[in-house]
Amino acid sequence: MNKISVLKFIRFIFLDAVIVFSSFVISFFLRGVLAFSASGAVFSQYADYIGIYVAVIIVIKLVLFAVFGMYRRVWKYASIKDMVAIVEAVALSTILMGVIFYVLSQPVPWIGDSTFKLPYFPRSILIIDFLITLLLIIISRFSERALNELRFGKPGLRKKRVLIIGAGDAGETIVREMIRQKNSEYMPAGFLDDDPAKLNHRIHGIKVLAPVSQLKNVVQKLSIDEVIIAMPSVSSKLRKEIAFRVKELGIFCKTLPSLYEVIDGKAYLYQVREVNIDDILGREPIHIQTPEVISEIKDKVILITGAGGSIGSEICRQLLRFQPAELILLDHSENNLFIIENELKTKSESINIVPIVASIQVKEVIKDVFAKYKPAIIFHSAAYKHVPLMQLNPEAAIENNFIGTKILSKLSIDFGIKRFVLFSTDKAVKPRNVMGISKLLAERYIQVLTKKNKGRNTKFMIVRFGNVLESNGSVVNIFKEQIRSGGPVRVTHPKMERYLMTIQEAAQLAIQACMIGKGGEIFVLNMGLPISILELAKNMIMLFGMKPESDIDIIYTGPREGEKLSEELIREGEEELVGSEFKHIFEARQKIELNYEDLENALFCIEKEIQLNDYDNLFKDLRRVVPDFDGKVIWNRSQ
Repeated sequence: MNKISVLKFIRFIFLDAVIVFSSFVISFFLRGVLAFSASGAVFSQYADYIGIYVAVIIVIKLVLFAVFGMYRRVWKYASIKDMVAIVEAVALSTILMGVIFYVLSQPVPWIGDSTFKLPYFPRSILIIDFLITLLLIIISRFSERALNELRFGKPGLRKKRVLIIGAGDAGETIVREMIRQKNSEYMPAGFLDDDPAKLNHRIHGIKVLAPVSQLKNVVQKLSIDEVIIAMPSVSSKLRKEIAFRVKELGIFCKTLPSLYEVIDGKAYLYQVREVNIDDILGREPIHIQTPEVISEIKDKVILITGAGGSIGSEICRQLLRFQPAELILLDHSENNLFIIENELKTKSESINIVPIVASIQVKEVIKDVFAKYKPAIIFHSAAYKHVPLMQLNPEAAIENNFIGTKILSKLSIDFGIKRFVLFSTDKAVKPRNVMGISKLLAERYIQVLTKKNKGRNTKFMIVRFGNVLESNGSVVNIFKEQIRSGGPVRVTHPKMERYLMTIQEAAQLAIQACMIGKGGEIFVLNMGLPISILELAKNMIMLFGMKPESDIDIIYTGPREGEKLSEELIREGEEELVGSEFKHIFEARQKIELNYEDLENALFCIEKEIQLNDYDNLFKDLRRVVPDFDGKVIWNRSQ
């Protein structure tokens, strides 16, 4: 019990002692068995025993009040349940007082040979005392609640009691707004903060109750309905820990946006939002080194392929704030293109936004686009990415992901494009599925092209990602739909794990890699440790305020064709990770020299064989690029 709590306890003890004494004496006066003369003398047959009466009743009542928890309750939020406890405590203490005084009114051995007998007063005094004590105790306790309601307004419905984590400027602003808006559905109940200097201080009358470690105790004691994390600069790890602790208590958790969200223009500083999947991922956000990016992008024409997709559209949003002269949005989906075009035009009227509906596989169309708009930088994010779907459509995967990349990259050299960034995937490392193979072919072609055209103007970079959270068809979105429909959540395997990153991270990595690349690099984000898909599913269920296995079932479906239990970031033995000038980015550098001539020949043959449906030779040439390739499994055709 801290100093403030001790003082509050002593205050209530003293107040109750005064109430008990006053009620008992007033009862005697109202019953007419006690009176004062003009000189202050007491006229009553009980006058000599008042001290004993009062001492006994104060001890009895205060002990019973303590037994009924009247000194542990937070009376600012007093309810009917608390009133019932008061009635029970006062009634029982009155009954016990009557019994004790009856016993003391009988002859009792005292000192020596004499006996002591306490005069028994009229029973009606007990009733009067009960009523007066009850009234005064209720007034003393519920007055704190009444003052609180007057301060925050008196709504028709019960207000939600909110606990604010963080007693800094952000927390102060939230409380100030709650107080100012008297019709708000929220009522601040207190702060938690780990700064010892702030403990027990008050901000706008709201007390800093305890450190964050006492979250559970405070939530239960104050009957908290909702928690707000008011710490914009807090680490992702701590935000995640707090969010889960709150969710485990079965109450809502909200947060202020991080400083990076505010800096990037995604949110206002004091805009409270729900805790989302980015928060529980526990990754520290990346922030682009602005000066270098501005110098390369400002007043340039930028082409983004797959501009309507999850990553492509985020690349567009990120680039917008660096003031390019023109953004060329290329996508084969008119719906996605329409959405991102309108969004970008709403955000910036000064930048020319050009939407182009086209396929990267149509060389003449791409050639016309290059000739007309003359882009300086290309972000190539257009790709078929869904593993199970590509298993069923292998030709489409290779034609789009490999041949489409070949068309774009060759034309980039022809037109003197300054920088070209290919978006790849960790599934291209030791691939076991068509999608991964198609992206590996694209990687190899870029490496061959870089080697072959060394010294030319165009700089090629490859950016290798893990799984992107909340992209179209991502596991996060699938889990969300399964949870919203009541489950079950379908997990491939209890040991399956993946490297995960946010869409914002993927886009920022690609932009930063474009700036630091000198040509020919494969860049990999420092993605930390892979994340268990089972744990991700459990965390998401908790994020929805439910319990895994109890509220939402989890079932295991088994790995699908081409799926691995874990992915790798580099090809062990062939590549090694080395640092770059940007701390969040590594380079997957070749440890052994590739046979570029053989690779070029194999890639040339693969393109022709796909077009001719020559699967026997296709399988042979694919093995030249992917030694452990099994054509029977992937194409489900006999060689």
